[in-house]
Amino acid sequence: MIWKPKTSLGPGEARSRERNIRQWLYIGLAAVIGGVIGIATGFFDQGDGNLFAGDWENLKLPPALAIGVAVLLLAGFVVLPLSGFRMIDDYKREQNYIAFTGGCVAVLAGYPVWAVLHAGGWTPPPHAFGVFALAYVAMLLSFLYARWRL
Repeated sequence: MIWKPKTSLGPGEARSRERNIRQWLYIGLAAVIGGVIGIATGFFDQGDGNLFAGDWENLKLPPALAIGVAVLLLAGFVVLPLSGFRMIDDYKREQNYIAFTGGCVAVLAGYPVWAVLHAGGWTPPPHAFGVFALAYVAMLLSFLYARWRL
């Protein structure tokens, strides 16, 4: 008997392949949204602001562009992840819930700790980018923990 490669996928394999394709499309869409935000902000900035250096008060954007960038930020940080939760399997959804919870807990605990350490003279004052970075890193670490431990 000659071995033949399997040409048709079973129903579970087909659903997995569709989910993986959809996941890569979501990642691609998020990258496009981030690229548009970065290019628009960098190209149309009328001031000397730098979001990563913490001097966002010097960032000056045209009002219409600011609204457009805000809409894209909401789409990329709120709408895309929440709509993606209904399209992934239960196991990945649980990992993502753990990651989001880890990021939220890090901000809820991290900001007061940071404020107290600032009051004691140990750290600079809390700022928006630091809180965002705290949430982002905690979310990433929580996801990796959930992925490796569950």
